[in-house]
Amino acid sequence: MIRFRFTPARIELGIRESPSPVSSNTAPREGMLIDEIVIDEYPSAQAALEFMSAFDDALKQVCIVQAVLAIVPEPSVTFRLVKVISWFVRLFKGVTDEGIPTTNWKAENIVVWPDENQMQVARNQDLDEPLFVYNLNKYRPIADYENSDKKTKEISGREAYDRYSKIAGFELLRRGAYPVYGGKPICLFVNRENCMLADHWDHFIFVRYPQRRNLLATIESDEFHNGQVHRDAGLTRVAIFMAKKA
Repeated sequence: MIRFRFTPARIELGIRESPSPVSSNTAPREGMLIDEIVIDEYPSAQAALEFMSAFDDALKQVCIVQAVLAIVPEPSVTFRLVKVISWFVRLFKGVTDEGIPTTNWKAENIVVWPDENQMQVARNQDLDEPLFVYNLNKYRPIADYENSDKKTKEISGREAYDRYSKIAGFELLRRGAYPVYGGKPICLFVNRENCMLADHWDHFIFVRYPQRRNLLATIESDEFHNGQVHRDAGLTRVAIFMAKKA
């Protein structure tokens, strides 16, 4: 079980309200042998690195079973605005997911998607419970559409992922799901050899779904399938955790 815990912001940011701790209840991928991940906010990359350097020895002891993800958070007003947009989209274009979602979807590239074991665990859990999904994304310098029939000019991996986000994002918003937190990862400090999380990450995003079935229904939709190619082209690696409130 992986538990995410948000700490008060350090140095210049002061204390801000953060999401409640949540415990992961999905099957871990290889290398995710960490009991707890602490999300720690900093005003800049320099501030984060200075703190990590000052407490290096203490962090090595703490991080045997715990990781510290240092991020520069995105403005909270951004997420409040998205929440309002989600309300309007749901009001005029909303959709209600009912019953048991189909199980047709299967990722071809599990490096950037949950693997089949993770999806099977997710499908077998309570579909009516709220779901929280944490994503750590690493983008390609240049998007790779080599295995796609989509013709596009050369763009960055981030731009390709943004195309995916616009398509998938609308499907989420009309179901009442939306991102509630995110930022730029500076480093993830973990005292464990060969841990897949100890890598350079480009973006951290935390999304709330009213129900677990909302995620499963979204990935089975035709509209979502149209955006998959952009995610595959834009990402080189991800770490995904599906979670519920502790």
